[in-house]
Amino acid sequence: MRNYAWLLLIIFLFPSCTEEPEKNRLLEATINGQLYTFNGIARKYNDYTAGQKTGIEYRVFNNEFNSLSIEAYDDTFTKVTFTFPEFTATWKLDLGGGRSLTYNAVSGQFRILGTEHGNLRGDFSFKVKNIADPLDSLMITDGYFDIFLEESDRMF
Repeated sequence: MRNYAWLLLIIFLFPSCTEEPEKNRLLEATINGQLYTFNGIARKYNDYTAGQKTGIEYRVFNNEFNSLSIEAYDDTFTKVTFTFPEFTATWKLDLGGGRSLTYNAVSGQFRILGTEHGNLRGDFSFKVKNIADPLDSLMITDGYFDIFLEESDRMF
């Protein structure tokens, strides 16, 4: 009985070793001189057509009020640097009251630096223009991400 009490004490006092470690979610960029830091999500889709691998799609984004989204597709399986228009990027700025401004990339670069311990790392910088007013543009610079990579396959 005494050993049973010690066992219960150990179980309750020490955290479980099976707990999943916290996943990286760093997505940050300087947007028109202001640093933004987000909880990012990174996804990689391996595309297959008739059983043959046909391409890889990368998505890096966040789901917050002000949102940043970057997508790139590689059908060569070798690209790590995507120069506009080889990628798309969108910056949505929440103005409050249900209003927002949407900006799309018009130049720049998105680069994958590699994967390490299940994380996708990379950097980016680009110019974005307001879709409703092409005279309204912003510079997104010093962009960096280090995010746990979620992978899945898509069959076509």
